[in-house]
Amino acid sequence: MNTDSRQTIHIGINFVFSPAPIIESQSNWQFQKSLMECGIECSRAELKDRGILIVRETPPRLEIRVGNLPNSPVGQLLVVSSDPRCELELFIKDTEAVIEAFKATWKIANRQIISNDVTIRDLYEATEEHAFKELWEKRLHQAPNSLARFGRPVLGGGLRFVMPPRQDDTDPVQIEVKIESFLQDTKKIFLETQFVWLSSKSPGDSFDPNSRLKDVDQYIERQVEAFVVGGD
Repeated sequence: MNTDSRQTIHIGINFVFSPAPIIESQSNWQFQKSLMECGIECSRAELKDRGILIVRETPPRLEIRVGNLPNSPVGQLLVVSSDPRCELELFIKDTEAVIEAFKATWKIANRQIISNDVTIRDLYEATEEHAFKELWEKRLHQAPNSLARFGRPVLGGGLRFVMPPRQDDTDPVQIEVKIESFLQDTKKIFLETQFVWLSSKSPGDSFDPNSRLKDVDQYIERQVEAFVVGGD
């Protein structure tokens, strides 16, 4: 895998908090107004029973969701970009602006973040003619003919790792990593890395998207990439 070829195709950060925000036409209008004041353009807005969806079509594309989780007294703030032109620093800046707009719209006293997760998806150029061949033979050291037992050609596949929090974690986090050949382009390797922070923060603590997103990005560069290329 060529680590210099990294192309990020998805960045998302999700916050679950209590108490849930009140979702109504007035808060929908105020949220759009606050987003504009914070520098986030609103191309489209939808108000549904339990949430608001804001979409910025101008590159890099951004989706913002605020709402109440089904059958639960807690709320959610989700910010996602599925635009490969979205650089991490720009996404962090946009997320910080969204959070400021959220706080200006819903002035929730003693708001408490219950959980937080970040997902980053990347594509890399394979060093073999087929990404699965690289993963299967080069990384896993498997014989090419060992897949013959399936009785048909294998178009692609990969690995999945789920790692629970360590006992010495001061901020417990569960990590999940997927490493696969990309079926839409078999010369590319697809990586998905997700961190889920499981402990509630103290009431009033900040969202802190900057450190969360950079923690995941550094883990990809230092641990995940090294694993795929076969580093110690």
